[in-house]
Amino acid sequence: MASLKLYLRLGGKFVFAGLFAAIVLYLLFVLRPWKKRTLSKEYRARWMLSLWYICTLLFVTFAGRWASRLAPFTALSLRPLDALREALVSPDRHAQNQMLLNALLFVPLGLLLVWHSQRIEKGAKLYWLVLLLPLGIELIQFATGLGLLDPDDLLLNSLGGAWGLCLGLCCVNLKKHKSVLLPALGVLLPVAVIAAGLLWLSARPYGFVPQDFTDPTHGKPQSVSVDALEGQLPESVTVYRIVSQTESEAEQTADRLFAALGLTRNMNLSDVYDDLAVYWAEHSNVYVWVYFNGDFDLHIPNGLPVEGTPAEAALELLKQAGFTLPTPDEAEEDRMSWSFQPADGLLYDGEIRVVTKTYSGTVIEASLRRLQPGTSCAAYDAAALREALLEGRFSVYGGPQRRDMTDLVCESLTITWIIDGKGCYHPVYQIEARIDGEPATIFAPAVS
Repeated sequence: MASLKLYLRLGGKFVFAGLFAAIVLYLLFVLRPWKKRTLSKEYRARWMLSLWYICTLLFVTFAGRWASRLAPFTALSLRPLDALREALVSPDRHAQNQMLLNALLFVPLGLLLVWHSQRIEKGAKLYWLVLLLPLGIELIQFATGLGLLDPDDLLLNSLGGAWGLCLGLCCVNLKKHKSVLLPALGVLLPVAVIAAGLLWLSARPYGFVPQDFTDPTHGKPQSVSVDALEGQLPESVTVYRIVSQTESEAEQTADRLFAALGLTRNMNLSDVYDDLAVYWAEHSNVYVWVYFNGDFDLHIPNGLPVEGTPAEAALELLKQAGFTLPTPDEAEEDRMSWSFQPADGLLYDGEIRVVTKTYSGTVIEASLRRLQPGTSCAAYDAAALREALLEGRFSVYGGPQRRDMTDLVCESLTITWIIDGKGCYHPVYQIEARIDGEPATIFAPAVS
């Protein structure tokens, strides 16, 4: 995932391309040197900046996707605010940077419209462009397959244009010695609402979005029995959170991996992004992507130097690098995974996966997420759990899935954890049950 700096660096070339296109359009349609026209400096500047902005916006929106050789696709999102919510709860800053850029990219549009409308009769009608231009871009992206028609993008683009309008009106009113209260409220009120929402969300003890256990493939049971669970339900459960690495710890991870291969890190070759860092080995084409959440991808073009199955070789290499790993819960030929268990102060969740015969040789994809205990929450008692199950708030695995289920009888229970978008692990009930007499495993919420 690219950082905000990377976006700005990549967008720089489109700024110059937009300037060249704007100069051509300015000469052809505004200046028209073959005609004798007297144009004021303000008129010239206004149209030159407007053409430059529009051309750059179109280049960034469409040429950037085409240049990156993205495969054309036709996609339509029919879930308003879904992408926006995911951006807010994402533990990395990439999604939030993307959201911020979507709004800021259209602030100049509002400013330019205010500048133009001062000399055009009934120029307020131009303000509809704040909605029409983003909508047109979204429709073109959908029609050409160069993007996703997303109502959240339309909302953010329009919000940025509205901020530009309000800022422009503030400037106009200040120049004319009029009140700036209403335009200022148009800028500050949405910012205050978003800031208050983020403070409320971040204050929650576990994640922003509660886990939805409702499975659309099954219905609500008519009766639920939790009598067998009376002595098994805990009074409280613990929430765990990923321990994020710093940039210096990412460097140490890379050094340990290179040392296990008999290599040293090239001090001159490294790239740091919002959520990962990339390091190269000296005098070798081995490199590693180290994510700050504990994941890393180690690329070894010449193959693993340790014998055994790919998974065993990868585990041995990681042990040589000094990683203390739990015993895997399951092992396949090229993959091992485990779930964390609170024991000896070492909490891990993740997997090791080995990819061979790729363009870059062997790739070890490791998720070695260290966890720390977080908030202790009151657990659902028998009455609350029964109510949740009657409402259909559970998911069925390894059993019958029908919409007309009658009886759900819970027999035994264990606690497990699932990760949310904020990097927190929610406690959930894994229940061995019987649905209309047939055995099934269900997952239900352990906390509200």
